[in-house]
Amino acid sequence: MKLRARVVLLAAVLAGAATSLLAHHGLARFDTTHVVTLQGTVTDLLWINPHAYIHADLKDDQGKIANWALELGSPAMLSRHGWSPDSLKPGDRVTVSGYRAKDGSPYMSVGRIELANGKSLPGAP
Repeated sequence: MKLRARVVLLAAVLAGAATSLLAHHGLARFDTTHVVTLQGTVTDLLWINPHAYIHADLKDDQGKIANWALELGSPAMLSRHGWSPDSLKPGDRVTVSGYRAKDGSPYMSVGRIELANGKSLPGAP
């Protein structure tokens, strides 16, 4: 009987872990073969779980400006790497590097962000 209970418990744990892993998209939405670097102005910082986001008006290589959603790591991870909810404010100039969405939309997984004062912070530590 003990063996059967252990097998059932193990199966439940594995099923729960598999569901959790499938729920998180990781970098699947992004083209990880090309790093994109863009400059622009912050319009908002959303300090929310499971990922914080920056919204910024960024200029592409052709000079076209679009409002981008820039995905960061979790607030807890960001805090451990020097971020705070006050790290960016609307109007701050930034240079962001990361992976653009595969569908071509103005959406990026940020690898690094450089602030106008020269400080550099990881986007997804």
